[in-house]
Order: sequence, then structure tokens, then C-alpha cells
Amino acid sequence: MSMMGEGDVPDQGNGGMMNRGMMDDAGSMGDMMTIRRLLSNHEQIEREVQNIPGGVRSVTVSDDPKITELIRRHVREMKARYSRGQPIRMMDPLFRELFRHRDRATLTIEDIPGGVRVSHTSDDPEVASLIRQHAHRFVSEAAEQGMERVMQPTELPEGYAPAN
Repeated sequence: MSMMGEGDVPDQGNGGMMNRGMMDDAGSMGDMMTIRRLLSNHEQIEREVQNIPGGVRSVTVSDDPKITELIRRHVREMKARYSRGQPIRMMDPLFRELFRHRDRATLTIEDIPGGVRVSHTSDDPEVASLIRQHAHRFVSEAAEQGMERVMQPTELPEGYAPAN
């Protein structure tokens, strides 16, 4: 499968989850291009997630060097957004909660051959449940299913109740 160029991104129309609540700052267009290129090449991505105390450790890799670079770029772009509090996917209830509690989580990235190893943890058990839900029920599913998955919201973890 070839990499899609910037002009080759299909219009998703219908105001789906990829479009709503994402374009909130100048860096969003670049972030969106990275995301769309990864989604359009999701078959070339392998991902494993391991639950660890307080969260997850994930490994995301590709045999294609161009996809590897996109994976690394995307993870760093999302870490920067998370750190700055510049939300993405705010129409998704899981993302709203993750961003709301980002100050109670730690995210580390390590480059490995073919991709990245990410550890995302929190000392707060409720935040840890959000982290696990994000890793398993959003990121891994998006890597497996592509654009079809990101057009859907992600449920909050069972038993989690957002505070108002």
C-alpha cells in the first residue's frame, strides 16, 4: 500500500469524530495529516498493550520506515498536546476525561526499532482506568480498524463516573 499524500486524504463528510472538536489550534492541521496517514496505512501497524501498575505499556511498530516515522511523530505530537492541554477528539467522552485529568498522569516515550514504546501511568486508579481504556479500546482498535473506528466514540471504562 502506498502512502497517501496530503492532497489524497478523502473527505469524510458527515462531521464524524475525526472532524468535530479537533481543529482548535494552528498545529491541528499537521497533527490531522499525521493521523490520517496512519489510519490509511493501519494494516502496516502492529501494536501490543500490556497492563502495568497504574496504566499501560504499549509497543507500536511497523516494518515500513515511513510508517515508523509517522508513528513516532504522532506519539510526540499527541504527548505535546496532552502536556499543553490542547485537546483532541473532545466529542469523545473518553478523550474529554483523559484531558481533564492529564495533570495526574505520566507519559513517557522510547524509540525502539520500528516504532515506539510508550508508558502511560497514574497513581490515581480512576485515571489509570481511563488510560487503559484509551490504549485498549481506542488506540489499538484504531490501529486495527483504521478510519472506521475513529468515526465512533469510545465508551468510558465500566464503573467510571465523570465528576461534574
